[in-house]
Amino acid sequence: MKSISYFIKPAISRILLFLISVSLIFYPNCGSRIERISESPKQFPVPKSSQDLPFLKLHMKNGDLYVLENWNFITSKDSVSGSGKLFNPNRELIFEDKFTVPVSQVVLAETNQINASAGAGALVALTVVTGIFTIVCIANPKACFGSCPTFYAYNGYDYIVQSEGFSSSISPALEERDVDALYRIKPVSEDFEVQLRNEAYETHIIRSANILAAPKPEGGRVFATPDGKYLQAINITEASSITAAEGDISEKLCSFDGTERFSEADSTDLVAKETIEVTFYRPASDSMGIVIAARQTLLTTFLFYQTLSYMGTTAGDWLANVERNKNQFKQLLDNPRNVLGNIDVLIQNENDEWEKIGEVGETGPIATDIKIVPLTKISTCESEDSAIKLKLRMAKGLWRIDYVALADIIDEATPQIIFPSTSSPEFANNSSVTELLANPDSVLVTYPGDKYLLNYKLPPDYKNYELFVETQGYYLEWMRNEWLGEENVERVYQMFLNPKQFYKDLAPQFKKVEAEMEETFWSSKYVYP
Repeated sequence: MKSISYFIKPAISRILLFLISVSLIFYPNCGSRIERISESPKQFPVPKSSQDLPFLKLHMKNGDLYVLENWNFITSKDSVSGSGKLFNPNRELIFEDKFTVPVSQVVLAETNQINASAGAGALVALTVVTGIFTIVCIANPKACFGSCPTFYAYNGYDYIVQSEGFSSSISPALEERDVDALYRIKPVSEDFEVQLRNEAYETHIIRSANILAAPKPEGGRVFATPDGKYLQAINITEASSITAAEGDISEKLCSFDGTERFSEADSTDLVAKETIEVTFYRPASDSMGIVIAARQTLLTTFLFYQTLSYMGTTAGDWLANVERNKNQFKQLLDNPRNVLGNIDVLIQNENDEWEKIGEVGETGPIATDIKIVPLTKISTCESEDSAIKLKLRMAKGLWRIDYVALADIIDEATPQIIFPSTSSPEFANNSSVTELLANPDSVLVTYPGDKYLLNYKLPPDYKNYELFVETQGYYLEWMRNEWLGEENVERVYQMFLNPKQFYKDLAPQFKKVEAEMEETFWSSKYVYP
């Protein structure tokens, strides 16, 4: 999911935030591995150009673009100097000269990696890492493993993945807060440990990684809602029947156990919908909610990588525009997201029409999250036999559902925030990891293969609390050379402005690789050498 793009946002101290520099060392007949330089952003790890990194592109706030060689980062002046070319927003050459560029005016910086097939002086719009694909990825490069920060917790037998942080935050402008439940985790003491891992070819910029502890009701649990509330619930009841196109799927969804129900995408339209019918036989009330545990399939991974492929060498321009026009691009991104949709919850109204009353969903194929959707009109649907009937509507092939249940909502809970108290290793970038995560003006930057053990001090009566992982940050994708051959800017515009047709056009392409996506994805998981 990557390219070595360096996003720059003016910090409070106006420090250049070049976040990563990666070089590849190739070994004949035995693949390649990544060599990492991990220094403080205050000490840019590559202060000047070199034979391996000769070029630098600087996207400016006003839309101009500098392409520099023989460049040098001047720490004392917070600027970059070098000789090269200056282009206007239309990418027309203004002039060639020696330049000193103030960092405060830069929104995105890119550097390049020369590969074996490129001539000397080759420059790609996004830094392209080559030679990193395992054999299983070569035939299906858009199914290769990628992941946002992953969080593992101990379930009594092993550390299992519980959270995939801020999956849709692919640039600084899209930084978000994300909350995932630790529903299957049972702490054994006040000292609670979480593993934070970077398992893919990405750079993760983590502003916070906290535990939220919400008081549980006696005999019940606490669930987060899609809009960020925390609701205490009791009388959690599995469905009496759950029916999909293939028949009865009740056994698959009766418990949160990793046994999932999923379907294949439509062959002509990736947003074609399917419906699951759910029935509960129990008395209805005015305060109930449907509990759903789910994660996405690899359809969204394919769509993300395909979009990067269509951006191709112009990806730097697109991402720089995201930084310049944050609100506008967020609205544009909502277009394809809304068309693809989440899991809609429908209930029959007084006219026997199926009406949407809520939705649940979260980006990412790694970790299954569990949430509750309040059923605001449930009392109108109570029949003589106490059957509560609902429908779940979603895009075919988009969701893997693990668990569906009904619960009585009794109150809203206010969780307490618990910051990491210690970590192992204790330091990153010459700074304390816990201090970086506790300070909203600082970030923890992780690279492929990095792993931290974060320790939290839970309340003394920890068994009476529901735990959640709360993260905030964003990540930087490393572009793959194998993605650049499909550059098509018109397709990018189509995704933003006409997503319905975009998803129809991509359906045949996705169907060619859908059957192998899961095996390829997990077989290509990053393992640090």
